[in-house]
Amino acid sequence: MSHRNLAPLATALLLVAASAAEAKQWRYAGMHPRTGQPRDGLCLLEAPHVHSAAPLYADTLYRTRDNVYVFIGDPTPFGYEGPRHSYYGHHPVVLNVIVNIDVDVDVVEYCYHDGPHYHAYEPPPRQQFVDKEDVHFYAGEYPEEYRRENPKLVRVNTVYRGWNVPRPVVAFAPPPQYHGPIIQVGVNVDVDVKVGGRPPPPAREVIIIREDDDDDHHHDHDHRHCKHKKHKHKHQGRH
Repeated sequence: MSHRNLAPLATALLLVAASAAEAKQWRYAGMHPRTGQPRDGLCLLEAPHVHSAAPLYADTLYRTRDNVYVFIGDPTPFGYEGPRHSYYGHHPVVLNVIVNIDVDVDVVEYCYHDGPHYHAYEPPPRQQFVDKEDVHFYAGEYPEEYRRENPKLVRVNTVYRGWNVPRPVVAFAPPPQYHGPIIQVGVNVDVDVKVGGRPPPPAREVIIIREDDDDDHHHDHDHRHCKHKKHKHKHQGRH
């Protein structure tokens, strides 16, 4: 074979080698969705590991530490069958507790799931939670970084709304120590369905909006001026 004939082969081999060297690997720690689609289930490796697949919905379902992706969402739509802990509303998540990262100071992030939801992990130590009927409610103050990231990370609820997600049943008011948003989701309307009749209306969301002003919403640390106000109910069609 002539040198002229070998040249294209050598070029092709170099391109393949370069592509392999540049193949992106994504670092994960702890349990996480395999692809981000519920039908594909979960990767259950707890130790740090790599995948060639990028995390789907990385900006809402994960938080990162040293370029390692840690899943903090509700695992139930992905077929999770392990221990589940019931939460209500937004709350802190401590990454070094979930995946056992060796750090001097807690790495605190926030879960922005609205209303009742599940996690595979218990409330982290050194964070203020109160329990009511086996549901965990965050009872601490929300810091500025929580408010700053809220408009972006609250989109996690849009992602989960497209999936069939079982939720804890919370048919009672949150305890007074909880200062987060109060939202009830998945409230269905009972209707009689007849053969040949009109289809039933879609399921409705009942969103309860607290009418606190800014001062009341942030609350004094000693809670001396806590006010009790009525709640407003809005019914929205689910599309």
